[in-house]
Amino acid sequence: MMKTVELSTCLERNPYPDTLKSCLAQMLPLSTEQDYLALSNLPVNSSPVLLNHSEHYQLLLDILRYFEDAELDSDLVLIKMQMPAGGRMPSALLQDTVLMLHDLAGEEAILVREGKRYIAIEDSLVRHPFEAGTNQLKIRLAVDIDCHDLLIEGLSKLLIECGFGDITINTMDGTA
Repeated sequence: MMKTVELSTCLERNPYPDTLKSCLAQMLPLSTEQDYLALSNLPVNSSPVLLNHSEHYQLLLDILRYFEDAELDSDLVLIKMQMPAGGRMPSALLQDTVLMLHDLAGEEAILVREGKRYIAIEDSLVRHPFEAGTNQLKIRLAVDIDCHDLLIEGLSKLLIECGFGDITINTMDGTA
Protein backbone atom coordinates (compact mmCIF):
# COMPACT_ATOMS: atom_id res chain seq x y z
CA MET A 1 0.00 0.00 0.00
CA MET A 2 1.20 3.49 -0.85
CA LYS A 3 1.26 6.53 1.37
CA THR A 4 1.85 10.12 0.26
CA VAL A 5 3.68 12.29 2.77
CA GLU A 6 4.50 15.98 2.48
CA LEU A 7 7.14 17.71 4.58
CA SER A 8 6.91 21.51 4.65
CA THR A 9 9.49 23.82 6.16
CA CYS A 10 11.21 27.19 5.78
CA LEU A 11 14.92 27.92 5.47
CA GLU A 12 16.08 30.03 8.42
CA ARG A 13 19.84 30.16 7.88
CA ASN A 14 22.51 29.27 5.35
CA PRO A 15 22.74 25.46 5.04
CA TYR A 16 26.55 25.55 4.81
CA PRO A 17 27.66 28.23 7.32
CA ASP A 18 31.23 26.91 7.69
CA THR A 19 31.96 26.71 3.95
CA LEU A 20 33.94 29.35 2.11
CA LYS A 21 31.94 31.02 -0.63
CA SER A 22 33.08 32.69 -3.83
CA CYS A 23 32.00 36.28 -4.18
CA LEU A 24 29.33 36.17 -6.85
CA ALA A 25 28.46 39.87 -6.69
CA GLN A 26 28.43 41.45 -10.13
CA MET A 27 27.62 44.96 -11.16
CA LEU A 28 24.77 45.19 -13.62
CA PRO A 29 25.71 46.87 -16.90
CA LEU A 30 23.75 50.06 -16.23
CA SER A 31 24.63 52.95 -18.50
CA THR A 32 21.47 54.76 -19.55
CA GLU A 33 18.58 56.37 -17.74
CA GLN A 34 16.37 53.56 -19.14
CA ASP A 35 18.64 50.93 -17.51
CA TYR A 36 18.25 52.56 -14.10
CA LEU A 37 14.51 52.96 -14.58
CA ALA A 38 14.17 49.25 -15.45
CA LEU A 39 16.18 48.33 -12.36
CA SER A 40 14.02 50.51 -10.12
CA ASN A 41 10.90 48.71 -11.41
CA LEU A 42 12.14 45.26 -10.38
CA PRO A 43 10.25 43.80 -7.41
CA VAL A 44 11.92 43.92 -4.03
CA ASN A 45 11.69 40.61 -2.22
CA SER A 46 11.10 40.71 1.54
CA SER A 47 12.56 37.19 2.05
CA PRO A 48 16.28 37.13 2.84
CA VAL A 49 18.83 35.55 0.51
CA LEU A 50 20.21 32.66 2.60
CA LEU A 51 22.02 30.66 -0.08
CA ASN A 52 23.44 31.12 -3.55
CA HIS A 53 22.85 29.10 -6.73
CA SER A 54 25.65 26.60 -6.11
CA GLU A 55 24.50 26.04 -2.51
CA HIS A 56 20.98 25.47 -3.81
CA TYR A 57 22.30 22.73 -6.09
CA GLN A 58 24.32 21.29 -3.18
CA LEU A 59 21.20 21.22 -1.00
CA LEU A 60 19.26 19.35 -3.70
CA LEU A 61 22.16 16.89 -4.03
CA ASP A 62 22.26 16.35 -0.25
CA ILE A 63 18.52 15.59 -0.21
CA LEU A 64 18.84 13.20 -3.17
CA ARG A 65 21.86 11.53 -1.55
CA TYR A 66 19.80 10.99 1.62
CA PHE A 67 17.12 9.16 -0.38
CA GLU A 68 19.78 7.15 -2.21
CA ASP A 69 21.50 6.16 1.07
CA ALA A 70 18.12 5.24 2.57
CA GLU A 71 17.60 2.98 -0.48
CA LEU A 72 14.18 4.49 -1.08
CA ASP A 73 12.47 2.65 -3.89
CA SER A 74 11.14 5.37 -6.20
CA ASP A 75 10.49 5.44 -9.92
CA LEU A 76 11.09 9.14 -10.46
CA VAL A 77 12.30 12.31 -8.73
CA LEU A 78 10.52 15.53 -9.67
CA ILE A 79 12.30 18.79 -8.95
CA LYS A 80 10.79 22.22 -9.40
CA MET A 81 13.38 24.38 -11.11
CA GLN A 82 13.45 28.13 -10.81
CA MET A 83 14.95 30.14 -13.62
CA PRO A 84 17.50 31.34 -14.12
CA ALA A 85 19.14 28.24 -12.72
CA GLY A 86 22.53 29.91 -12.39
CA GLY A 87 25.71 27.98 -12.98
CA ARG A 88 26.49 24.51 -14.21
CA MET A 89 23.93 21.82 -13.36
CA PRO A 90 25.43 18.93 -11.34
CA SER A 91 25.44 15.66 -13.28
CA ALA A 92 23.43 13.89 -10.55
CA LEU A 93 20.48 16.13 -11.46
CA LEU A 94 20.71 15.03 -15.10
CA GLN A 95 19.94 11.34 -14.55
CA ASP A 96 17.09 9.60 -16.37
CA THR A 97 15.20 9.22 -13.08
CA VAL A 98 15.24 12.97 -12.35
CA LEU A 99 12.73 15.23 -14.07
CA MET A 100 13.01 19.01 -13.71
CA LEU A 101 9.83 20.99 -14.17
CA HIS A 102 8.38 24.39 -13.51
CA ASP A 103 5.04 22.99 -12.29
CA LEU A 104 4.97 19.58 -10.61
CA ALA A 105 1.22 19.09 -10.14
CA GLY A 106 0.44 17.72 -13.60
CA GLU A 107 3.27 15.19 -13.56
CA GLU A 108 2.41 14.12 -10.01
CA ALA A 109 -1.19 13.47 -11.06
CA ILE A 110 0.04 11.18 -13.86
CA LEU A 111 2.36 9.29 -11.49
CA VAL A 112 -0.41 8.87 -8.91
CA ARG A 113 -2.78 7.55 -11.61
CA GLU A 114 -0.11 5.06 -12.71
CA GLY A 115 0.62 3.98 -9.13
CA LYS A 116 4.28 5.05 -9.38
CA ARG A 117 6.50 5.77 -6.39
CA TYR A 118 8.02 9.24 -6.58
CA ILE A 119 9.75 12.04 -4.73
CA ALA A 120 8.76 15.64 -5.47
CA ILE A 121 11.01 18.48 -4.30
CA GLU A 122 9.44 21.91 -4.60
CA ASP A 123 11.12 24.99 -3.24
CA SER A 124 11.00 28.76 -3.41
CA LEU A 125 14.46 29.34 -1.96
CA VAL A 126 15.70 32.84 -2.71
CA ARG A 127 19.16 32.76 -4.31
CA HIS A 128 19.46 36.35 -5.52
CA PRO A 129 18.04 39.68 -4.25
CA PHE A 130 15.92 40.16 -7.40
CA GLU A 131 14.44 36.67 -7.22
CA ALA A 132 10.93 36.12 -5.89
CA GLY A 133 10.52 33.46 -3.22
CA THR A 134 9.55 32.68 0.34
CA ASN A 135 12.39 30.31 1.37
CA GLN A 136 9.83 27.51 1.65
CA LEU A 137 10.60 23.86 0.89
CA LYS A 138 8.10 21.08 0.31
CA ILE A 139 9.07 17.47 -0.24
CA ARG A 140 6.36 15.00 -1.19
CA LEU A 141 6.98 11.27 -1.10
CA ALA A 142 4.69 8.65 -2.58
CA VAL A 143 6.21 5.58 -0.93
CA ASP A 144 5.41 2.22 0.60
CA ILE A 145 3.98 2.50 4.11
CA ASP A 146 6.63 0.28 5.70
CA CYS A 147 9.47 2.78 5.12
CA HIS A 148 7.56 5.88 6.19
CA ASP A 149 8.48 6.59 9.82
CA LEU A 150 12.22 5.97 9.67
CA LEU A 151 12.51 7.83 6.36
CA ILE A 152 10.65 10.91 7.60
CA GLU A 153 12.62 11.02 10.85
CA GLY A 154 15.98 10.95 9.04
CA LEU A 155 14.89 13.47 6.41
CA SER A 156 13.61 15.84 9.10
CA LYS A 157 16.96 15.60 10.89
CA LEU A 158 18.85 16.38 7.67
CA LEU A 159 16.66 19.42 6.94
CA ILE A 160 17.11 20.82 10.45
CA GLU A 161 20.89 20.35 10.17
CA CYS A 162 20.74 22.28 6.88
CA GLY A 163 19.11 25.31 8.54
CA PHE A 164 15.41 24.65 8.10
CA GLY A 165 12.96 25.46 10.88
CA ASP A 166 9.91 23.63 12.16
CA ILE A 167 8.77 20.84 9.88
CA THR A 168 5.11 20.18 9.20
CA ILE A 169 4.21 16.67 8.07
CA ASN A 170 0.97 15.89 6.24
CA THR A 171 0.11 12.28 5.45
CA MET A 172 -2.52 10.84 3.10
CA ASP A 173 -3.18 7.08 3.02
CA GLY A 174 -3.63 5.33 -0.29
CA THR A 175 -2.57 6.77 -3.62
CA ALA A 176 -3.51 10.39 -2.96
